[in-house]
Amino acid sequence: MYLHPDLRAVVEALPANTDLFADIPATRAALKQAFVPPEPDPRITVTDRSIAGPAGQPLGLRIYKPSGATEATPVVVWFHGGGFILGDLDTEDHNCRPMCAEFGVTVVSVDYRLAPEHRYPAGFDDCYHALCWVVDNAQELGVDPDRLALAGHSSGGALVAATALAARDRQGPTIRYLFLGYPALDDRQETPSSRTITDARILNADRVGALWDVYLGDTEPDAYAAPARATDVSGLPPTYLLVTAVDPFRDEGLDWARRLVAADIPVEMHLVPGAPHMFDVYGAGTPLVDRAVIGWRDALGHALHQQDSVATTSEPRAVTSAGAR
Repeated sequence: MYLHPDLRAVVEALPANTDLFADIPATRAALKQAFVPPEPDPRITVTDRSIAGPAGQPLGLRIYKPSGATEATPVVVWFHGGGFILGDLDTEDHNCRPMCAEFGVTVVSVDYRLAPEHRYPAGFDDCYHALCWVVDNAQELGVDPDRLALAGHSSGGALVAATALAARDRQGPTIRYLFLGYPALDDRQETPSSRTITDARILNADRVGALWDVYLGDTEPDAYAAPARATDVSGLPPTYLLVTAVDPFRDEGLDWARRLVAADIPVEMHLVPGAPHMFDVYGAGTPLVDRAVIGWRDALGHALHQQDSVATTSEPRAVTSAGAR
């Protein structure tokens, strides 16, 4: 297994059986304890908010707003990673803050419901509902709904793809751009990478099977559960796709890019050599990670500020959050 030199030492130092899903409550508690609140940044204001979710239950959001914004800003709706099982509003705080501060965009991070307490379609329903809520409340939020993107890593990337498919199928809301970071797209585990990445120190084939089992339960998966099951990817927004080479999700990500290209959708795809899943966490601050992160952030920021960018969802119509699935 080839590991990039920037990542080799940290990956080789990981415990021989790094299974984040073995004890879900303990892992959640450890992740919460490990979060270090960042220093205040005068360039942004951060507000936690609760809205009514799809079934009337509270849905948490964290809203990152450029300080002193006098005009409607572009907006990114962010879905965190964690295998549909782990994660919360703190998980990708380190990505949302610089996206807001450096590119002058509002970021709305979504605390969607997690499995096994809430299996599919709960998390997906929350994400689509949050997208609709942002559009419905654009004036209050001070955002431009015509310059809206979805972004997320891992399971968050899957939810980005699923929500974009739903927006296309339900004729709205309109989405300008997608960022999918090493997304989990296919529950079937039929690709070579989904079977042959077996190193116990990193996300491997066994853990991928386990996370899909926990997320889906007895539910028969459809394209909103596992986007690779979509028979038609036409009409999706322009996409930046980040794929890691030492990752069970590698081949399904590459295939997703190929399918988008075949459907004449603008795609920018970056394959990170010798990088496992979550490489940007393991190797934060290394040249390899810095180049990869700068790449997707620049692409996302540029797409939202480019005046002639073409958003998708054919014949868009107004969609209210009450219409979320």
